[in-house]
Amino acid sequence: MKKIYSLLFLLWTALIFIGCEGKGQLVIKEPPNAKVYIDGKYVGTTPIKLTLKEGKYKITVETSQFDSETKTVQIFFDRTVELSFNPKPKGILEADSKPQGAKVIDGKETLGKTPLKVKLDPGEHILVFKHGSLGASRKVKIEYKKITKLFVNLEKAVVHFYLDPPDAKLLIDDKPIKAPATLELEEGYHRAVVSKGVYEDEFKFYVKKGEEKKITYTLMDVQLPPIQAYAPIEFTKDYKFLISLGKGGIYFWDLEKLKPYISVYDPKDVRNFDKFINFDVSDDNKLIAGVKPIKALKYLLKDKTKKATKILIWDATTLAPIFSKVFYYDITGVAFSKDKNYLFMISKNGQLIKLDIKNKSINIDEITNASLTDIKRIDDRIYVSSDNGRIFAINSLNGDLILSKKIHSKKINRLEISKDGGFIITASNDGTVNILNRDCHIVNTINIKKPVLAANLSISNDALAYSVGKIVKVIDITDKFEKYSIKNLNADVIDIEFWTEDIMVTGSSMKKPEIKLWNKGHLLRKWVQTIE
Repeated sequence: MKKIYSLLFLLWTALIFIGCEGKGQLVIKEPPNAKVYIDGKYVGTTPIKLTLKEGKYKITVETSQFDSETKTVQIFFDRTVELSFNPKPKGILEADSKPQGAKVIDGKETLGKTPLKVKLDPGEHILVFKHGSLGASRKVKIEYKKITKLFVNLEKAVVHFYLDPPDAKLLIDDKPIKAPATLELEEGYHRAVVSKGVYEDEFKFYVKKGEEKKITYTLMDVQLPPIQAYAPIEFTKDYKFLISLGKGGIYFWDLEKLKPYISVYDPKDVRNFDKFINFDVSDDNKLIAGVKPIKALKYLLKDKTKKATKILIWDATTLAPIFSKVFYYDITGVAFSKDKNYLFMISKNGQLIKLDIKNKSINIDEITNASLTDIKRIDDRIYVSSDNGRIFAINSLNGDLILSKKIHSKKINRLEISKDGGFIITASNDGTVNILNRDCHIVNTINIKKPVLAANLSISNDALAYSVGKIVKVIDITDKFEKYSIKNLNADVIDIEFWTEDIMVTGSSMKKPEIKLWNKGHLLRKWVQTIE
């Protein structure tokens, strides 16, 4: 019996010891009347004194649903821990996912698994959702005293579409979509077609599972960068680049990217005090010639009493000048021979100057007593116009005059060559536009009845564009019916070039520098895709 009593005593003592073992106390006084939660379970209001087993606890104290603070505390055996809290503003995040059970991580802290309701500090949070091999991240903005709901489809991509202007049409994978719209899309490439009036474009975009994207399509005006580009303008023979004059020299524009491709300038006049007034490019785009009247830098000339023009020729590969010389002639235009051995120059005194590029020698012919206004080349023929309405054809191989013919009663302002090289187009102050064959026989005359500053045929030769001051009109070449017009321009249009059958480029002089692109008479606009 004594042994039995002894065992019972030891058991009773052990039970008492176990009941007291591993417990400490937690005391929270501040702030008063605040709710207290231990590991998410409500335990009372402050001030409060709690007895807890030894271990770590997550203590949350809140003075309202949206004002709380959470601390992690270690409770030790037979010790008292006193804590005070300063609840801070919070917002609530309610997050869910497909599939559910995704782990949600905010920075280095794991918030839990979806579906999830948790309090977060106001501001932007980058949340990561993980479920097996699936994953996604979301930027979410938490606001004070507000509940923010977030759903993440980890099996598909979420794409938000916006249009500017909002009344444009949008097709996604050939299905009409009324934007703004949010779509869930399968992983892979998708096709978007956006249109507004005559402006339509097509884009492709790629999405991954769980990804969220914002895609905006904006219809923007297309214009060359603001470097005071001005006419004359011309396309390279392959139509890859538009060439213009500009503030710093001669520019080749990549119209697809709307950026300068290359530019050349006078290295002895880097600030371009004397601006270029004309240029020409060889058929293979390897040589560039520029015409620069000397005015501001006239003090550098030996003979300051005469008019002088600087002619430069650049190697387009290196962009370095291979020829630079001042001529005491009032030169207005230049054209390379087909073999690139010669550069032909025209002057206001009716002179045709042939420069042997290799030997740097010149030959001068007086072809008229009138001022020469423009110069262009087709194959082995160079055509020159004058201010008394005459046109001249010259053999570019030897400089011999082939023909001289009067085709207008007044000054010819602009001379153009059709894209196929079959026609010559002349615009005159006598109010007419003439279309000539290579032998300068008139095949068509368009009576405008006002001085015409510039004219050109479309790519197909089916339409003619011409300018009368600040107005440009495009007519059908057969029945003369007006297709469309452009009015109220800021400056007189002195040059017109067609890029495509519908897209046209107009240019004004350096006095009011302006180059604009048009689509069927509308200022050219282009859809731009922005993905965030």
